[in-house]
Amino acid sequence: MVIIKAANDILTDFAFILRTGVALLQEDMRKAKEFDPDNPDCIEKDVYFDRANYVCMSSLWQLRLHNLCEGYYAQLLGEIKKHENSNHTLFNKGMVYANLGVSQIAQGKIDEGFANILKAQMEDEPCHKTNPSQSIFKNPLYTQFEDGKEGQEGIKDYILKHSRLYQTEESKTVDKIFLGNLISSLDTDSHILFISSVEKIRRNLIILADKDNQFTRLQIFLCLQGLCLAIENSLKMKNKSTGTLRELLDVLFSRASGRDRLWKPIFDTKYEFTSSDNASQLQKNLEEIFKVSDNKARRLLICCAIRNFSAHNLDVGNDYVFERIKDDTIFDNIISSIFFLCDQKCV
Repeated sequence: MVIIKAANDILTDFAFILRTGVALLQEDMRKAKEFDPDNPDCIEKDVYFDRANYVCMSSLWQLRLHNLCEGYYAQLLGEIKKHENSNHTLFNKGMVYANLGVSQIAQGKIDEGFANILKAQMEDEPCHKTNPSQSIFKNPLYTQFEDGKEGQEGIKDYILKHSRLYQTEESKTVDKIFLGNLISSLDTDSHILFISSVEKIRRNLIILADKDNQFTRLQIFLCLQGLCLAIENSLKMKNKSTGTLRELLDVLFSRASGRDRLWKPIFDTKYEFTSSDNASQLQKNLEEIFKVSDNKARRLLICCAIRNFSAHNLDVGNDYVFERIKDDTIFDNIISSIFFLCDQKCV
């Protein structure tokens, strides 16, 4: 009975916090002026939300009760939308989406969290379009995940650990400044896909290490595909091009491009090994690709092989392939590919 009472007390206290926040929000929405995307007041855009936000920040957030924070901000977001519809008005919801997304990412809800981070960036576009410092990607609420904080590894730290292959093979230094410039240069969609895919790979590899299973293998494969798609999309956006990854590379590393293309004939010769009808064929193809001595050709062949296979197959039972995933061989090569393309000013 004591345990049941304690659980009921938690629900009662949360309901009180939520009621308080909703009441303050409703009062402040009635007083607030409409947000005008064409003439944005970026200083005042969150005033209607400040008091309700403080209620959560000073209680649930302070105690890192991220699951309850998610429920709180989801409820407030619903109240804001209801008020907008009823009163034919518009509020800037960037901070609401950001707090909701951050509370979800903190729980490991990567897909939902990064989707809401993207929504926050879209909501705040009228402000960060003229003032980049207003971007959610510059906000400490978000940067804690990319850059890390005391006692917590950031996503960039994880990527840097997997940059050693590139640094060794190319005799170059990759540090947080280089990585930060690379990530910030990506278009918003590629940025979100790249960072979220890396984080999901990290988390799913931990799950797989606990007990190998087909579902988690599939999630990892889809995330590796996501990394390849992030590379492909960033190439398209940066260079205003279309086509498959191979077609983009053909254009970007043509004889007239002036870029390093000594690896390109080798890539072209071995490209046949990037098409796999099943997991056994993927194993044979990867074995051939790993024999390629040219580092640049090998990395980009791996990207194409993973991208092509995962677009058409669900078979993730091949142990050879997953040993190459678990020992980081495939991931490190894909990460090396985007470093190389960045050095070549393609992304």
